[in-house]
Amino acid sequence: MFFNIRRYMYALTQYWHWLIIALIPLAAYLLISGVRADRFTLSRTFNVNPEYPVAVTTSPVDTISLKSLAATPGHFFTDRLALASWKRYAETSPNLAKYNFKNKQTMLEAIKALSLSFDQKNNLRISYHGPDTELGTQLTNYYTTRLLSRLRAGFHRQLIRLKDNKEYSPPQLLQLDKTRFHKSEHNSWWRDERVGPATLITLLPLLISLIFIGFKEFTDPSFKSGRQAARYLNLPILGFFPSLEPIIDNLQDGNSD
Repeated sequence: MFFNIRRYMYALTQYWHWLIIALIPLAAYLLISGVRADRFTLSRTFNVNPEYPVAVTTSPVDTISLKSLAATPGHFFTDRLALASWKRYAETSPNLAKYNFKNKQTMLEAIKALSLSFDQKNNLRISYHGPDTELGTQLTNYYTTRLLSRLRAGFHRQLIRLKDNKEYSPPQLLQLDKTRFHKSEHNSWWRDERVGPATLITLLPLLISLIFIGFKEFTDPSFKSGRQAARYLNLPILGFFPSLEPIIDNLQDGNSD
């Protein structure tokens, strides 16, 4: 038993380069993953007065300012009517068939990728940041359309106050095709979700290499010990010549000092 273990360990020292070769798939995976874009930011942007009234979905007459809505975007994205409408829309979209938005966790993960913000120039931006460009495009278009609809409804609810105010755009100008769409790509040399694939890609080639080394060693017909030679030749062995390599190495080290 111990002889076979020593024999296998010796084979590892002889064929160690196979273990290095086994790491090539891992290096290729990390390199490809690092240079390939795996996160995308998609956004719809339009310029609008932050004080523009937005219709409240729970009331037929109330409004809130767009600035207030942007301060608490979670309420906008998780609006009960918006979620129900999105689920119906997703069910009819072939590009979203792989998602089960009836599952609460799936819906929450999608919403977590969304953001709503104003910049200093009063540009309102609805953005998606995640790995799926199709989902991101659909979500940003859907919520932008919904926000524009609520802005138009808010305008009509405050029509008397706003109709003579030039600071507020007429509702017919608030259309999806009049917003600016932007897409940017992002890559990273490492992400936490790559731990599983990287481990599998590392262990599988290493295991194959270890099996190959063992197979090559134990199918080698050459003698590995004097006892094997004695059994094969059926002759007694009087002694062994030791390996001179360690002695030569020690002599060379002594001369170099």
